[in-house]
Amino acid sequence: MSTLNAIDPTPDQIKDFLSHKKAGEPVFMLNLLKFKDKATYKDGEDISGREAYGRYAKAFDAATNGITTAIFGGNINAFMIGEGQGEWDAVALVRYPSAQAMLDAVSSEAYRKIHKHRRAGLAGQLLISCDDTKVF
Repeated sequence: MSTLNAIDPTPDQIKDFLSHKKAGEPVFMLNLLKFKDKATYKDGEDISGREAYGRYAKAFDAATNGITTAIFGGNINAFMIGEGQGEWDAVALVRYPSAQAMLDAVSSEAYRKIHKHRRAGLAGQLLISCDDTKVF
């Protein structure tokens, strides 16, 4: 099994995200996050990637006009099953009203103003779209 730790989606991923059968329903975005040791701001500010991402996360709700609901966020401590220790630093689960609402929110001018903190702080992530089908 292989995964690709990335920063931005591909055009095909955006197309698939907007066209999946439950795209019009609430979408839950599972974030697996890997932070840079040192943030990479253009002005050279000396803070950690985690701190830079924290700035982004703090401003995220306002930038997305409050349409999101943070369900959970926390540090990754240990792998109980599988492999990948050290591959990810934190996890977050965020709810959006729909796939289109999520894409609109992260395409807005307000979001673009805070995106620099995300880019400065993240080494990469997996962003996985989930629905709320009751599996169990």
